[in-house]
Amino acid sequence: MAKPLARGFSALFLLWGLATLAAGYWVLPPLLLQVPLPVRSEKDRESIRASLQRPGERWTMTSLQGGEGRRLELWRLHRVQEKGVVIYLHGFGDDAWGTVGRAAELPEWGAASFTFRGRDRDPSIPCTMGAWERKDVVAVVHHLLNEGVPAQRLVVAAWSMGAGVALLALEDLEKEGTRLGGALLECPFEDLRSAAQDHVKGTLGPFELLARPAEELALFRGGRLANFQPGSVSPALAVPSLKGPIAYVSGSADQETPLPGVQRVAGDHADLTVVPGAGHCQASNQLPGGWGHWARQRLARWGY
Repeated sequence: MAKPLARGFSALFLLWGLATLAAGYWVLPPLLLQVPLPVRSEKDRESIRASLQRPGERWTMTSLQGGEGRRLELWRLHRVQEKGVVIYLHGFGDDAWGTVGRAAELPEWGAASFTFRGRDRDPSIPCTMGAWERKDVVAVVHHLLNEGVPAQRLVVAAWSMGAGVALLALEDLEKEGTRLGGALLECPFEDLRSAAQDHVKGTLGPFELLARPAEELALFRGGRLANFQPGSVSPALAVPSLKGPIAYVSGSADQETPLPGVQRVAGDHADLTVVPGAGHCQASNQLPGGWGHWARQRLARWGY
């Protein structure tokens, strides 16, 4: 009786090991690195730009080199009279055009937006959840500074992955002596490891624990394939050194970037607004008065 039972456990352990190897080496890395983006025609993009542009305003596009030398298309909406420029950063599996529509809610501010790593033009470029994307943001900030926009008149607005990237980029900018006017962030992820765990947990539930070795292998292999260190992607570690003002918003029912993780990122005394019952990236749509009202309150508090 004992021997058949032992053989059964051995077989299950072997199957689990093979499944772990297959998932960590082949299945999970592409889900991180090659996440598909929305399919948008040039007409779709033009329509979004037209919906945001008012009489006397204009759009410009500048080609920049971002992280790892990747080409970025920076789209900039010049307002007639603008208080400054908001840089809109999109989330995982999205692009610039899925986020820049928020500029309609802050019409007194200019807008700048781009797709991380230029993946809207070349989806084969791997997503690295911030490892290289942080350098994209720094390149965009440098361009806007060279354009004549003062650093204190630059504000970042970002969602999900973009919010985590924003914190990493702010760390890089402040280390070089550039402090921006502020950041408006919804549901930033804690670090790459917790982001992987939370996404897998959404599929496996409590059985996610069994997938931990596969997750670790996937992060290791993903880093090797895309030339980055997964351990360096930690917005939570970036925040304590930041000096510029930051406001956060999150939903209590967010399963992809759960509230406890957002609270750990933000810290004990942060400006964090929690929307009861809101899921992932739903909180800003359910804020009293809308996201624009919430953002304008923070901007006024920061002196704008």
